[in-house]
Amino acid sequence: MFDLLTQNHQSPSIAVFGVGGCGCNTINQLTQSPLSDNVQLIAVNTDAQSLAASQCNTRLQIGLEATKGLGAGANPEKGHEAALESEAQLKELISFADIIFITGGMGGGTGTGAIPFIASVAAELNKPLVAVVTTPFNFEGHQRSLLANNGVEQLMQHANAVIVLPNDKLIETLEKKISLVNAFFESNRILQDVLLGLTTTISQSGLINIDLNDFIAVVSHQGRAAMGVAKQEKGEDLQVTINNALKNPLLEEVDLTHAKGAIVSVMATEDIELSQYNNIGASIQQQLDPSALVIIGLTIVPELDCELELMIIATGIQVPDSASEMRTDAAVLAPKKDRFDSLELLNINDLLREKSSGARNDPHYESELDIPTYTRQKQLN
Repeated sequence: MFDLLTQNHQSPSIAVFGVGGCGCNTINQLTQSPLSDNVQLIAVNTDAQSLAASQCNTRLQIGLEATKGLGAGANPEKGHEAALESEAQLKELISFADIIFITGGMGGGTGTGAIPFIASVAAELNKPLVAVVTTPFNFEGHQRSLLANNGVEQLMQHANAVIVLPNDKLIETLEKKISLVNAFFESNRILQDVLLGLTTTISQSGLINIDLNDFIAVVSHQGRAAMGVAKQEKGEDLQVTINNALKNPLLEEVDLTHAKGAIVSVMATEDIELSQYNNIGASIQQQLDPSALVIIGLTIVPELDCELELMIIATGIQVPDSASEMRTDAAVLAPKKDRFDSLELLNINDLLREKSSGARNDPHYESELDIPTYTRQKQLN
């Protein structure tokens, strides 16, 4: 559990780390968004050339000695080594933030190796961390998928909330003619919209307020998470809007009935009805664990361009079957030479010699050898 912060007049500071090539691309998209001044975008990479193309003000090249600025070569161990080498700089950046978001791709080198390490540093500094990561397309092969799954499993040990966006969902959900650039834009927009909604919610005083401590209380329920934003135009079905926010088709499928907490931000004009606010809370509560902590805030935005907008983060979703499958896959692909690493192997010649020596010390040994084998067996029978 995190220490609750005392109230002050400053807006909570949010740091968004984009790690590796995929993460830095997301950061570049976020720089084009109208984020609040209290959101700091940070590009982190081992590839110096890629990092130089990042459009944010804060850039950190990790593992200068480990990678020589040439990237991690699709090797997660190299990515972890690079992050470990730059631990002091990472700690400094994390220490100045109240909330940490981290984003990147799993299955390669820098993201897969460095993201879990950065999450462990945030946990050490007692900072709430939400991770939003992608997993590879199916055509990228089983080995890359295995690296991604292992990376997510390691991340789960340190992050408070882990949100997974499988790239294959882009193919299943979006139009077949959509460009690859626009497909990734839609994927990144999930994080973008949540950041916009979250910063508006916890940085402003709402009619029904959500503060930083409310956010911390919800993300303290560790596990998988789901998040989304949905807008409702006048006359549209409120239940459809709620489902769109809770069940974004680009996210990994998770069972919301296992969610232990949810933070819900409602932004609406002054025309919002009491029944609408009540229906939002009741509907969300019904879809989560009965004991889930649900915190709902309402911010009146007179200039809102729709009837209302929902931002939802559901946390604490446990997926034991998924973790079990990861371990099974890892066991199947593990090198056979590791089977006896933890065993003390015996020399068969020594074993036979020891048995022979022990038998000769037996007073019955020589007398038994004087009796033919056939006769001894008959006596035993």
